[in-house]
Amino acid sequence: MSLKPSLSVFVGIPSLTRKDNYAPLIQNAIRHIKAQKTSVKVLEPYVTPPYDGKFEVGDKSRLIAITDRLNNVIEEFLGSKATHLWLVDGDIEVPPHALETLLKLDSDIASGIYAFHNDRHIFMFGRMKDDDTVQFIPRGPPGFKGSGVIGDSFRVGGGNGCLLAKRRVFEQFHKDINPLRFYCPVNEKRTWASDIFFWYQVQKFGFTARIHGGVLCGHQPYHPLQSYIEEYGEDNIKGFERVSLELENAGKTS
Repeated sequence: MSLKPSLSVFVGIPSLTRKDNYAPLIQNAIRHIKAQKTSVKVLEPYVTPPYDGKFEVGDKSRLIAITDRLNNVIEEFLGSKATHLWLVDGDIEVPPHALETLLKLDSDIASGIYAFHNDRHIFMFGRMKDDDTVQFIPRGPPGFKGSGVIGDSFRVGGGNGCLLAKRRVFEQFHKDINPLRFYCPVNEKRTWASDIFFWYQVQKFGFTARIHGGVLCGHQPYHPLQSYIEEYGEDNIKGFERVSLELENAGKTS
């Protein structure tokens, strides 16, 4: 599949902190973004101003801070003429084929995968179950199974650290419905994370959503991209298409 030359991508990196030790991670993320092998125009990455409010790690104020920075990126994107928004977290390392692969899915939103900080083989993506929680992709041995893409036959969900979205996702699609943005609804039963709720809303309103297991990203500082290359070997890691993450099996269980 060849990509249309009219496509262009706005890259947004949400930043929460002013800490000096986070700046090198952001610069590292930008280096990986600029190393993309793609035929489309990619705009200079936009890094949000740090969040001005105060928050504590683990409390609800941090969730508010995260959504604030994500929505700042969206507004900057809508002020551009780009056709797509690519959200990349400042601690994510995207592989060189990431953008081209996600664009070719031609989905309203599409994402690569990356691990939780506390386990390099449990990925914060998977099938969205009937109770709207996500069954995360389990660890799997090398040797890719199936296409590595989920979302065609069931709802999916995950993070927003390597999330590509078409412009129409953020535009007002009905006069009585506000355009989609990130936020964290809270009720008596649960507090949604803004990323999971965004995936939920996207699919609720009829947009398509896909996750590509072949876009395996590093998650700094604990799981750099190079560590996966070293673990799986150069032959298996080429393009990351053959790294098994048990995507299809994750989709068939409830």
